[in-house]
Amino acid sequence: MNIVIIGATGTIGSAVATAFKGQHQVIEVSHSSGALRIDISDPDSIKQTMQEIHQVHGDIDALICATGKATFKNYLDLNSKDWQLGLNNKLMGQINLVSIAQQYLSQGASITLTAGILCEQHIATGVSASTINAAVNSFVGAVAPLLPNNIRINSVSPTVLIESMHIYKDYFPGFIPVSAQTVAKAYIRSVLGIDSGKIYTVT
Repeated sequence: MNIVIIGATGTIGSAVATAFKGQHQVIEVSHSSGALRIDISDPDSIKQTMQEIHQVHGDIDALICATGKATFKNYLDLNSKDWQLGLNNKLMGQINLVSIAQQYLSQGASITLTAGILCEQHIATGVSASTINAAVNSFVGAVAPLLPNNIRINSVSPTVLIESMHIYKDYFPGFIPVSAQTVAKAYIRSVLGIDSGKIYTVT
């Protein structure tokens, strides 16, 4: 399978790439490093990158987005720019990715987006992220029956990572972290399974 991983140099993305390498052709895409780069907040960047991949590798069998930015601030401190970061990047970035990538996917291909546990479990600085994550998951459920060519779409919604706790421990008091390797298994289920419109919550 040709598997495109966007955000492949991130903590989750690199674990997902490792999980698929050896048995599949893994095409790694990053925002700021490597041969293939993308800015998911820019539709033109998405289109250009997808065209480059398709020209070299042909149809894509699985598209994984393991990236997306949102602001972590106390609710009263959030301003319009803070909200727009998550809306333009993690939400519309992934929605635009689905819309643009369809023409480069094979029959029966899969798409896997990334949300997060904050749509279900809330923290003081997570109002924006919670809203964005919930919207991503809602989009997945709503669009799943409507995608052409038997394309499947799912979302992975992980809790805070063990590898990131040194950064986020003050944001997630009392949360039990999981490893990126554990989260990667949800992406494997999405790509190699039969589900569509499924939200894989990893806690």
